[in-house]
Amino acid sequence: MNAAAVAKLLGVSRRTVMRWVTQLDLQLDKNELGHYQFSDVDVDRLKQLQNETNQQLLKQDIQTENNSRKGVIKNNASLDANIIETLNERINELERTIRSKADDVVSYQLLQHRQETEELINRITTLEARVVELENAQPKREARKEKVLVFDQAEPSATSTSKRSRRKNLISSIFSL
Repeated sequence: MNAAAVAKLLGVSRRTVMRWVTQLDLQLDKNELGHYQFSDVDVDRLKQLQNETNQQLLKQDIQTENNSRKGVIKNNASLDANIIETLNERINELERTIRSKADDVVSYQLLQHRQETEELINRITTLEARVVELENAQPKREARKEKVLVFDQAEPSATSTSKRSRRKNLISSIFSL
């Protein structure tokens, strides 16, 4: 048998079989490719080693269960309290620092907004003064009295149809532009 067949028969990996061969210092024959050939006697020795190994593992498991570990709790309460107190103080200090920085940022933003508002007020004041100046410089316009076209006056009927058509043509030419 080759190493792979023995490993399959024993239910272990090929590397485990090769490790057991070196542990037992078995003298095995090799085939023409240099692979180990296992005889039935060699397989029986490996089975025996496997059984012994399994027995040892079972004994260790039983001993571990019987000798359950018992831990001792160290009293580090005072050390932990000191560390916790130090951490709390550090956290409080950091919170104060953060609040201070936030207040500084808000104050800076408020000053910037105030400055921008003042600049806008100054510009509005300048513009209002300029508008007043322009209004004063321009002469006041008087209402012009021009001839007003009156289209809704009643006229004699014979001439009214021709005037109406002229009026219609005049209105349609104005709106057609």
